[in-house]
Amino acid sequence: MGKQLHEPVAIASSDARTARKSSSILRDVFSSRRRMLIAAAWLLLLLAAFSAATFAWFSSSRYTNVTPAAHTVSDSGYDLLIGASQGGPFDTECALSQTDKTLYPISTADLTSFWRGTFQNANGITTEYANCTANVDDYALTGTFYLKGSSAPLAVYLYQSQMNVTSDPQLLAALRVGFIIEGSSGSQTYIFSCDDLGSTAGATSRRTTAQDGVVVSGAGSWNYVADPSLSIGGYTMDGTGDAPVARAGAQPLYTLAADEVVRVTYFVYMEGCDDNCSNEAQSRDISLQFAFAATRA
Repeated sequence: MGKQLHEPVAIASSDARTARKSSSILRDVFSSRRRMLIAAAWLLLLLAAFSAATFAWFSSSRYTNVTPAAHTVSDSGYDLLIGASQGGPFDTECALSQTDKTLYPISTADLTSFWRGTFQNANGITTEYANCTANVDDYALTGTFYLKGSSAPLAVYLYQSQMNVTSDPQLLAALRVGFIIEGSSGSQTYIFSCDDLGSTAGATSRRTTAQDGVVVSGAGSWNYVADPSLSIGGYTMDGTGDAPVARAGAQPLYTLAADEVVRVTYFVYMEGCDDNCSNEAQSRDISLQFAFAATRA
């Protein structure tokens, strides 16, 4: 009987140990699951934060149906001609080299060094950049054409009323058009905002850089500098048809010597540091047309 009395006690003690062990395992499992759930919750929260922070420097922007063209007009009988090759043929209009392009946000202060964003913090502020100059063609629409003067020196302007890039307010506000003009008198670089080419009313604005009104500059390492973009209106001729007149106070882009041919390298890109370079600018089409006019210098 004594043995029988002790056996239940021994069994009860074993069950208790087993129960305590099982309880401990369950606590560990629940604790582990809780930690996993907390970790998953944080992961989802972080993903949500980063998803909500992609206001600029996005990577899936698509622009199609780009139909680039460029033409020139002159007044007073002085011809300004354009061509796709330095040796001609030259005419009043020519097609640009690329007709379909995907654009991605980049930043530049001089059309020499280009930078792309590589990291945004949870507040949507881009904090890191990488130099993408070597493959800028992957991010921007670029190409060259040539302007040819007549037997007299010509002062060359933009012809704003004949220019076009897009009618979309958001994209128009974010885009930049850059020109590097190279000729006998040296090189001139211009970066223009596109706000003058249509209405930007209603475009979303949100700062995505640590400073306002800046772009990314530098060759080896990057830094912020003041946005150098100019108004097209300060370098244009007005009018219709073949009789434009320089706008009051406007400056010529370049003065061509008699019969001179100059090389023009162009860039059409999204300035990623612009407050309007936000997700709303994605999946818009560009119908690109440059226009130049000239008068006797």
